[in-house]
Amino acid sequence: MRASGLTAECKKLFRKKDGNFALFAAIVIPVLMTAGSLAIDTTNMMSAKIRLQNAADSAALATATQLTNKTLTAQTAKDFAIQFFNGQVSEDARAFGGFKATPVVGITPITDANGGMVWQVSVSVKGQQKASGMAAFVGRNKLDIQVGGKAESGSNVTRNAVSMALVLDKSGSMDWYGPTANTGWYPGAPKKIASLKSAVDSLLTQLAEADPDKEYVRIGGAAFDNSLYDTEKMRWGTAKVSKFVNDLPASGGTDSADAFKWSFQQLTKATETTEHAKKTGLVPDRIIVFMTDGENNFNAADVSTLALCNTAKLAKVEIYTVAFMAPARGKALLSACASTAAHYFEASSSAELVKAFKSIGMKAANMVSRLTQ
Repeated sequence: MRASGLTAECKKLFRKKDGNFALFAAIVIPVLMTAGSLAIDTTNMMSAKIRLQNAADSAALATATQLTNKTLTAQTAKDFAIQFFNGQVSEDARAFGGFKATPVVGITPITDANGGMVWQVSVSVKGQQKASGMAAFVGRNKLDIQVGGKAESGSNVTRNAVSMALVLDKSGSMDWYGPTANTGWYPGAPKKIASLKSAVDSLLTQLAEADPDKEYVRIGGAAFDNSLYDTEKMRWGTAKVSKFVNDLPASGGTDSADAFKWSFQQLTKATETTEHAKKTGLVPDRIIVFMTDGENNFNAADVSTLALCNTAKLAKVEIYTVAFMAPARGKALLSACASTAAHYFEASSSAELVKAFKSIGMKAANMVSRLTQ
């Protein structure tokens, strides 16, 4: 039967009002509703599991680091881990209906072969999220999720020095609520520039927890539109760059080339190596975090930025890129700039943007304490 013939037969069937159609509808409609429910809830469950896993890993890592630095005791570490975890999922609790997450923390001190103290931290989480409307219709009201994170911090922790530069889009489209100017406000949806500030804060939190004494991490950055770029020079600690990002306005067009060039130059200056040598004697790993929500106004800026990305990679600078509600050309540039496919993130919501920056922050913080699971 031709496609047109099949379509006609389907239309004919749905116009029928006899018992055969009623029987057909009674069988098929619940099946279709169940299938739709499973698809929606499977996606929601996977998303929630990723969010909870990231939070559990972050809490375990931060707690192990603090125990190693002797800023926590075994008695205070559990409360710290629970508070840290709850802070990581606070946005999810506000954004998703029926969201609950209960962490259980284990702190185990072990004496290693050299007589030193090794702290093992586990964070096990039972999570719950409200199921879709269709799922509730067929008797499934909630999604149950379980995850666990572990971190281990040795008595003689191997630490690396890090220099990180942010390259952030502050163009006019960052003042929108969605991917286009016509995307109107809706409850709980921040403007994109506000989402960026929250996301950077999540990254900086990871770094601050990993380096509480401001000895291993230096960070700065640049924010761009199409006419100028603002900068915050490389410094120890996260306070200055946090204020820099939180004070950013959103206006103008998009041109990433000069801001990327400035950040690359700051990272590769001889003085950056010297600053670390004074503190720890270590040579820093160099990282750029490059984010945009759009595409450059001119193709020449794409060409220049990509050339700079390739030069940076040859200089052993690690590049993470985040496309936030970006169009195809913007995504293509960021994908090509990233050090590997795993260094490239796409975010279509505020929650996904925060998750991407949090993940990057965790990877940088892992240079301080190693994750064992």
